[in-house]
Amino acid sequence: MKNRVEEAIERIETNGWVEDLRECSGLKERYSKLTEFLPETRAWRSTPANQLVFYLHRIHGLNFGVCEFYEIDGDRQFCMISGEKSECRCVIPQPFCILRDKNGKPKYPELMPHITSKVAQPV
Repeated sequence: MKNRVEEAIERIETNGWVEDLRECSGLKERYSKLTEFLPETRAWRSTPANQLVFYLHRIHGLNFGVCEFYEIDGDRQFCMISGEKSECRCVIPQPFCILRDKNGKPKYPELMPHITSKVAQPV
């Protein structure tokens, strides 16, 4: 993990922000609170941002919309839906995945307001 991610994690844990994040009612509120605590993360590229929320999800059990098939190893990320490590470019949160959401329904419809009124149809 990069130093800035490790520093962000230390700040979150040291300042007791894990509990504040746990009290958030949903994904949007949790991301908003995280950005309030760490405004510098707005400028981060996707990999460090993914590393941060993946850690918070995995270690502290905080829901940040991390796909159950997502894995991260250093600066590389993987999809494990096939049971094997397939490098991917997924972002977190990933509201819809053509592999994971085969039924056409987004996993996090609150993050996809344009789809909540109509379910994506498989092609």
